[in-house]
Parts: sequence; C-alpha cells; structure tokens
Amino acid sequence: MSEILITILTISIILTGFKSSKSDEEIIRTEPFYVVTYEGKTKKEEDYTAVYKVYALGIGVGEVYFIKKDNKIEARGQTYPSLRFLYNYDFVYLEQNDYKALYEKEKEKEKIYENQEIYEKKPWLPIISQFFKGRLKEDDILNMKIKINDAPVKISKQDTASEYVYIFEPQNSKTKRITIYINKNEDVPYLIEIEGKVNITLKRIK
Repeated sequence: MSEILITILTISIILTGFKSSKSDEEIIRTEPFYVVTYEGKTKKEEDYTAVYKVYALGIGVGEVYFIKKDNKIEARGQTYPSLRFLYNYDFVYLEQNDYKALYEKEKEKEKIYENQEIYEKKPWLPIISQFFKGRLKEDDILNMKIKINDAPVKISKQDTASEYVYIFEPQNSKTKRITIYINKNEDVPYLIEIEGKVNITLKRIK
C-alpha cells in the first residue's frame, strides 16, 4: 500500500514538471505499480486498452486513457492544452486488487485520495475500472456492494438487441447517475454518461 502511494507521489512530481538532471528519461519502478516517463514522449497508442474523448456540455474537453496490465488498472485523464486557460485538470488513477489511489491536479492544487475517499470524490472511476477486469457476469455487476457517504448505490440493467446498459445511482453523492453502455460483443464500455453538477460523457475513440 505504501509503495503505491510512493508511485502516486512520484506521478505528482512528474506532472508538476520534474525533470532529472542526469537524463531526460526517468524510470521509476515500484511494486505493485510502475510508471515510465519521458520528456516530450507519451505512451504508445497500442499500450492503451481504451481511450475516451471527454465531453462537458457537449464540448470535447479532454481525453481519458485506460491501461490494463495483468491485474493492474491505470487511468489517466487530462484537459486539452487549448482549453487549459479555461479549466486545467489532470488525474492519475491506479488500482490493484482491493487497493485504489487517485492523484489529481486542478490548476495549482494537488490532492491524493485512497480507497473509499475516491468513491466520494470521483465514484465513476472505481466503478468503470470494474469493467476493465475482464468480462463480468450480470449477477456480479448487479450485486456489487458499493457505498458512498454511508449510502448504497442502486444498480440496475437495461438490455437492447445489441448492448447492455448498466445504471449506477448513488443515493448520497454529488454524482447522481453513472450509465455505462457496452456492446454485447465487447468487454469494455463504448459510452459512459455521468450526471452530476456538470454532466460529462465519455465516448470511446479507441
């Protein structure tokens, strides 16, 4: 657990402009997570399990990247550079087994959340990550025991001829509903709708 926090803290340094004096490339390895960074370099496209374009009020504002490797899940999100003068936000989410950690930077403010705190801050992240653990059975999804601020999350399902639709409704959260759409021939969502103070939509582009 402490090693994961070390990794998260390392990411926070990276995102705030850390650069090694010895080399442009800095490789940080910890267990159970590792992060590889490079000045001006991004992960190869094929490394991503899924990429989503993020829409707020109908406007594309950024992207979210999910990577699944073995039993580890990583999600990264960032605002498009052209919109950072309006809203500047980055996050890194890491999960393995039952432990979760979230680093976020909003303008100049940085915070780290763990486990249940994440459900209260960004409930859609740990909920969506469940769908990157392999094909889930319907009962496994509908019987998820999720609480936010001591209140259960209601989970329901709707089917169409071509897709599954899962609806998560927190009873005591600023996030009112998370709707996840999955094509029946796929494992990960192609569309995610998050209803809250500002409605957000994630559309898969890879």
